Amino acid sequence: MTSVLDKAFYPASIAVIGASVKKTSLSYQLISNLISFGYTGSIYPVNPNASAVHSMPAYKSVINIKEKIDLAVIMLPKDLVFNAIDECGSKKISAVMVITAGFKETGKEGAQREIELVKRIRKHNIRLVGPNCMGLINTHPEIKMNCTFVQGTPIPGGIGFISQSGALGAAVLRTVQQNDIGLSQFVSVGNIADISSNTILEYWWHNNDIKVITLYLESFGSPRQFMALTREITKTKPIIAIKSARTSAGIKAASSHTGALASSDVVVDAFLEQGGVIRVNTTEEMFDIARAFDKANLPKDNRVAILTNAGGPAILAVDECENQGLTVPELSSKTRLKLKKIVAPDGALRNPVDILPSANADVYAKSAKIIIEDENIDSLIVVVGPPLMFDTLEIANSICRAVKDSSKTVMLVLMSQDDIIPKLKIVSPNHPPLYRFPENAARAISKMVMYKKWKEKPTGKYIHFNTDQNKVKYILKKYKKKTGIYMNSDDVSGVLNAYGLPIINSVYAKDTFDLIQISDKIKYPVVLKAVGNKLIHKSDFGGVEVDIHNSDELIKAADRITGKLKAQQAEHLLESFMIQPYIKGGVETILGITNDSKAGSMIMFGLGGIFVEIFNDVNFKLTPISSTEAREMVCSIKSIQLLRGARGKKPVDMEYIIESLLRLSQLSNDFPEFKEIDLNPFVFFNKKEKCRILDARIRI
Repeated sequence: MTSVLDKAFYPASIAVIGASVKKTSLSYQLISNLISFGYTGSIYPVNPNASAVHSMPAYKSVINIKEKIDLAVIMLPKDLVFNAIDECGSKKISAVMVITAGFKETGKEGAQREIELVKRIRKHNIRLVGPNCMGLINTHPEIKMNCTFVQGTPIPGGIGFISQSGALGAAVLRTVQQNDIGLSQFVSVGNIADISSNTILEYWWHNNDIKVITLYLESFGSPRQFMALTREITKTKPIIAIKSARTSAGIKAASSHTGALASSDVVVDAFLEQGGVIRVNTTEEMFDIARAFDKANLPKDNRVAILTNAGGPAILAVDECENQGLTVPELSSKTRLKLKKIVAPDGALRNPVDILPSANADVYAKSAKIIIEDENIDSLIVVVGPPLMFDTLEIANSICRAVKDSSKTVMLVLMSQDDIIPKLKIVSPNHPPLYRFPENAARAISKMVMYKKWKEKPTGKYIHFNTDQNKVKYILKKYKKKTGIYMNSDDVSGVLNAYGLPIINSVYAKDTFDLIQISDKIKYPVVLKAVGNKLIHKSDFGGVEVDIHNSDELIKAADRITGKLKAQQAEHLLESFMIQPYIKGGVETILGITNDSKAGSMIMFGLGGIFVEIFNDVNFKLTPISSTEAREMVCSIKSIQLLRGARGKKPVDMEYIIESLLRLSQLSNDFPEFKEIDLNPFVFFNKKEKCRILDARIRI
């Protein structure tokens, strides 16, 4: 054993401090679960007022136990927990689990109590699970530990489950048998006073008993640490997570487009995706996918065959495969010829294969074996509708035997036959993943294919560009004692030019009179914009006039802008006019930076212009980003065809978009003082030299 967590998950002895003789108590149920599940170690109840608990001798204190204790489980009233921790320290117990509630989850007083708890465990060099947690499980045959107070019988498997919700953990444990959820280990982390989800993730990373990790998360202590850790783990084993609070408000009241689009859920999506974590919406979906990774081989590619005894489920399966990016190819003529010899004459043999309700166990088994050997197929979904005359258990068992030696991916769907699932586990312990409906199986395969691509994806390079950092530092000196404000336009241009980001050249006029003086020196056509520190979204105020061809049009445009501002009682916001060359064509995009209080700096890319928040075709990643991540950002927007060239238009310079994202990422990394950056629109053409940022703002 190399980790203190081994003492918690693989204990040779457990002391239950606060063990009660009352059968309705949680501690009594916890000890009952340890006994009934067949715990292989020693159990020591601690109760100063009882001589025995569960027919086992009870001890007045953990100090009175002569034998070595690996794990102490504290189930005392909250006011007695500190003394118990001190006694565990005296006993040299290094792993403790506090089931007791009444800490930071209860408010200010409880939070202070938890701070004191942490001080105590630090003093005694103890690692703590909890407080306010539900327990631990390890189904390994040499341990067989159900150290929880929840009714339900865990079944062995390769799934590790971390839950920040005791109620959700309890619900899962009560349904594992009927849902075919094979657990290896389970932990309810409670308030995470010490041992966090990250701690468990790192522990399970190199634990061969865990094949797939599942998490229910309500909060993140350190998103960047989580991302860095999962990015490494997911290269060797999959992680599936539910993150609650998808509909929460944005990370802050943001005036920039980038900040407004960066909701808290967008932040979560970004660092989960960059960590290779598969995010799901429901517990059912999480375990649908987890059981696939636990019990099936990883698909080589996305080609799926469907075998069924009913046409309706086959159509549902095909539709969901296509929705999930899987293909349902035609079977080879060789395969169809073999199937024809065993399938009823009216059966369908191309894919999906419908062997009709009359198919018995032998037909199902032989058909499955033939299909899975087809070189055009990577995965097989076998759908068994309620047969009219045959034993479903016999059919399912025959299918399991037929495919058990295949290296390909097999999913078994038993429709409306939940009672068969626990029975099949007995007759065929190593059966393929089981599902109630074909759509669930198709979604699971798609996530497995996605994960395989993640594992094989090149890391990419973190490119460093030669930039003029000194120039940016010089500009920042002007804003040394200022916070929460936008830089003036000249300084924005200076910063962007220093990092090779092509901001369009601009000329400024303080007022209409100043504009008249310079109008004859301007090269037309031009754009006229209203400028002011509080004129953040100029278009909303009517502060932009485009395609101006001469000095007369320029003056009239200025008058129109002034008139629109007056009509909105916003003329006092106008500080000057900006004149820029009028750029026609190209594709308007947005590149941006925003800052989350926990996750830090994030970069955004998407379809830009004045309707960016309406189209919402953007995506985010935490900085710094690699070349591979920059390419993913560009290629994953819905409007990618606009960049590649649509309706006869030339494709834009995609490599230059990637370069621009990497330059912006470097700028953000070098100068975290920039809390929001908007480059919108950043217009891209087919040639790098023509691409320009038409409007930009930077907030300190």
